[in-house]
Amino acid sequence: MFINSIFSKPSQSLSVENDTGLDRKIVILDVGCRWGFTDKFTQNLEEFHIYGFDPDTQECELLSERYAGQPVTIVPLGLAGQSGRRSLYLTRQPACSSLLEPDPDLTNNYPALQCASHVSTAQVDTVTLDSWAEENGVHAIDHIKIDTQGTELEILEGGARSLQLVRSLEVEVEFNPIYLGQPVFSDVDQYLRSQGFVLWKLTNHVHYSWDGSTNEPIGEDFICYDEKHRLHHPIYGGQLYWANAHYIKKSVLNPTLNSVAQIRRDSVLFQALGMPDVTSRNSPVAITPLR
Repeated sequence: MFINSIFSKPSQSLSVENDTGLDRKIVILDVGCRWGFTDKFTQNLEEFHIYGFDPDTQECELLSERYAGQPVTIVPLGLAGQSGRRSLYLTRQPACSSLLEPDPDLTNNYPALQCASHVSTAQVDTVTLDSWAEENGVHAIDHIKIDTQGTELEILEGGARSLQLVRSLEVEVEFNPIYLGQPVFSDVDQYLRSQGFVLWKLTNHVHYSWDGSTNEPIGEDFICYDEKHRLHHPIYGGQLYWANAHYIKKSVLNPTLNSVAQIRRDSVLFQALGMPDVTSRNSPVAITPLR
């Protein structure tokens, strides 16, 4: 079995035994994996090995049962900037729980943020990404998705060595903090650029209003894709709070800096991510397509 129990060491047998043309499985980290993993990875698990992190041990047990027999490793730990014990602020909606305390001014006055109201506190074990990777022999991570309600930056800082080989990231970023002491987009962006990443796009822009009165549009905005597409959409009230930021390692864009094996992995990864344009300039290398 590929799945690991809560108390076992992860298997490191990541060789590819099918006709994908890959030299090894592509390693995916999903940090904050409540509810499971996206279809874009689980539909092609012959190419991927997924590691999912969550400090909720009950959720991890459910996910272990759900993905039993698949190349998935569930890790019942919270990633953080330092290893040790931390307070986990449990919220009305468990998915909003965080190592940071929710801002009561927001959760008490913004209807859409009542889900993040603090209801209790628990002590959980945390570990840095780099220390976990070293201890478990995970030598190369290709893609990381992080959605941890405000601690994304400290997790990235605790994984500086691991980031050297990472090819892409999807990070939930806040433009205005929802949790006390939460870093915002500019902090995350500055750090990732210092680590050799560039911003590719933002998705899922989420706005909140103090009274929830966003029933009628108040204007119009547009999105342009080169000079070919100009998509208009209505604007509603509320302040922009968060979105998903998609980053890629800058070297991905220059195929001369990468081996043939790396280019093959990049092509499969970005195709699965729905971002085939990232590696379109690497077309001279024959890539075995996903089935």
